[in-house]
Amino acid sequence: MNDMHSIFKNFVYACEKYSIPGDFKVTNGEVELFFDNLTNSSDIGFFYKNYNPEGLKIETGFTPIKIHSITDIEKGKTGYAYLPDNYLVFGDDVGGGKPIIAAFNDKGTSIYANYDVGLPFEIGSSFCEFISSLTKLIELVYGKYNIFDITDDEDIIKTEFIEDLRKSITPVIGKEKFLKFYDYFYG
Repeated sequence: MNDMHSIFKNFVYACEKYSIPGDFKVTNGEVELFFDNLTNSSDIGFFYKNYNPEGLKIETGFTPIKIHSITDIEKGKTGYAYLPDNYLVFGDDVGGGKPIIAAFNDKGTSIYANYDVGLPFEIGSSFCEFISSLTKLIELVYGKYNIFDITDDEDIIKTEFIEDLRKSITPVIGKEKFLKFYDYFYG
């Protein structure tokens, strides 16, 4: 639990450090989650009960993503009725059509992403793993690359950025998931 708390605190800190639009509403665990009955995963429940993100919009250098609040998370599945009942859409790109999904199963919660009409692909073995990777992405995009400096003058992603992102995130999620994580955000 201590590692989980630390991961979420680092995420909140990064969002506040770079003045990312949105806010976190600390609920001290007093919120009842409609998806509690779907999961045995403590990480996503802990996050929403203690750090409920409101209006969080994260720039990636390309298309911004939003992480849904508790009140918006039920609407998050709108348009994604084809997803199984044990899938929870907790994020999306600003225009919609690129869901970030928590897939609840007997072992916990895996994180998937999707675009267009393809099958969702795994970008994290847990919600904590995804948030840790997202925090590292924020630190690079906002910190080192000033959001839109991830591309060259011809709008091609800089090799230096790709390498920095790979070095930062691969230790967290592994090479295979990094390739899919990268594909979701920049493919």
